[in-house]
This record gives sequence, structure tokens and C-alpha cells, in this order.
Amino acid sequence: MIQKQIVSLDRSFKKELFETLLALDLPEFTSKTGSKKFTTFQKLSIVLLYFRSRLSLRDFCAQINKESLWKRDLKLNVDIKKSTVNDWVKEFDISFIKKILDQTNEGDKPTILGIDGSGIASMFKSSYYQKRLKDFGMNYKSPYHKLDIISNLEGTKKIYDFTFTIKQYSDKKQAKRLLNRYRFKDTILIGDKGYYYYYLFQKLSENNNILVVPPIKSTQNCVHRNMLRKRFQKAYHDHANIYSKRNNVEGVFSALKRTILTKIVSKNYMTKKREVAFKLVIYNMNKNIFKLFSWIEKKINFGQITAKNIFC
Repeated sequence: MIQKQIVSLDRSFKKELFETLLALDLPEFTSKTGSKKFTTFQKLSIVLLYFRSRLSLRDFCAQINKESLWKRDLKLNVDIKKSTVNDWVKEFDISFIKKILDQTNEGDKPTILGIDGSGIASMFKSSYYQKRLKDFGMNYKSPYHKLDIISNLEGTKKIYDFTFTIKQYSDKKQAKRLLNRYRFKDTILIGDKGYYYYYLFQKLSENNNILVVPPIKSTQNCVHRNMLRKRFQKAYHDHANIYSKRNNVEGVFSALKRTILTKIVSKNYMTKKREVAFKLVIYNMNKNIFKLFSWIEKKINFGQITAKNIFC
């Protein structure tokens, strides 16, 4: 508990937030015409704080307008309104939010990555509502969306890329979208049997990456791909000792659903996609803060630093 007493979580998140957004070299304003009351930096900060707070939009605006610290740190001269924050969420597209996500991973050089998908519930019914449906003999199933991620299996287990769709597409189709932005080299990507796809193996091999997927039994003969099939299976057998690390991807989904992705509050599909993207950025920021705490704890345990000279 020593490191938590020295560095408060809110202060660390503020530092991480400011460093990440300032490193993006943002324009001063989002548009050349229109109101100039709020800068791009202020808009992005407010949106990230809103999704991090897990409050309703009304309660969040009331808290920010009364809170002197964030209002002072962001230099807000006027109060913010619900409709204003709602419009700010729609201003930033997914490609720009992914640039922020890449910035939270700046300097990382992962060696073992994992890919997996999971369903994210989109509607939450009260327990009484579900009880009444059961009394009437109705089994109502809430719809859910599909989230696929590529995350690090070692260290802080941060997220490097994602796809979010309203329909439940197959893992192979989602993986093709993810690999189009895959920028790493000399890495190992681990997936389950749903990713046993020759195209993925060949795509990763172009940059000397390895896809490790358990082989599946096929009743069809692939005469023209015997060599590729043998390479694919050999990659799994050569790295079978590290395949158990794939379970860490399930841990990432568990952490997401227990903390930041407990529910999706947006109704429109594109707004839902932006909400998930912003929440994944917040997840990575929190992981960077945890990395700082782990470094302090390690130094204190080995006696290399003391509480007096940590930030001197």
C-alpha cells in the first residue's frame, strides 16, 4: 500500500491522460468554423472522463460543473451540458480513436500476443423483469454484439487492436480485419481453433510472424496445400509449451466486463462503437498506471529506492 499513498490514482490518470493527448499533436479546434468555446484537447478529455466515470450523462455534467479540480486543470471557462458532451462523442471517428489507442501502446515491443472474441451484452433487464418473464414461461435472450481484440499475453496485458460489430460474425472474418492493421514483426500470435485459417497464417508469415492455432480434423483433402498445412501444424507443435498463455486473453475480457465494459449505454450503432473504443483507451491508460505502480513496488521491495526519493 506504500505506492498508493505516494501517488494517488486520480493524479496518475490525469498525468497519463495529458501525456497521451498532447503527444498526438491535436489541432486547436475540431472545425474552422463554429463555436470556439472548447478546444479539441478539452473535448477529448471530457469524453474520456465521461466514459471513465460510469455515471449518467446528467450526473456527470453536474459533477464536472461543480468539481473545481478537473474544471481548473482543463481550464473550462463555461459549464458543459448533456447535449454538448453527446455531440462531442460523435465528432471523433473510429480511425482517430484507434490512433489514441496506438499512442497508449507507444514504445511497447510485445513478443507473444493473443487474439480472441467475446459477446458484449447490449441490453440489461432488471431482475424483476426477468422473473416475470420466467413466470409466464418466456425465455427472453438479450441481444449482444461481438468484440474481437488482440492483446498482449505478458506484462500489463494491454489491448493493441479491436473490431466491434453489431452482428455475430465468425472469428476468421474478424481476424482478417484485425490483421490488416497488424504492424508488429517477429511476434507470436496465439488463437483458438476458430482461427485455423490458411490465409491468416500466410498473412502473418509475410512479416516473419507466427500464428499458433491447434490443428483441426478435416474430412476434405487439401492436395494443393499440403506443404502449407504441414507448416501450420509444425508452428503449433513447436510452440505448444506456450499455448497455455492464450487463457490470458480470457482474463482481459473478464477485466473489461468487470470494470469499464459493464454495460453499453449508447443506443445508436456507431455511437456504441465509439463508446467501446473510448473505453478500451481508458483500459490501456489504467494499465499504464498499474505499470508505474508495479515498478515502484518492485524498487521498494529490492531496497533500490525509498519513499523519500521516488519523485525527487
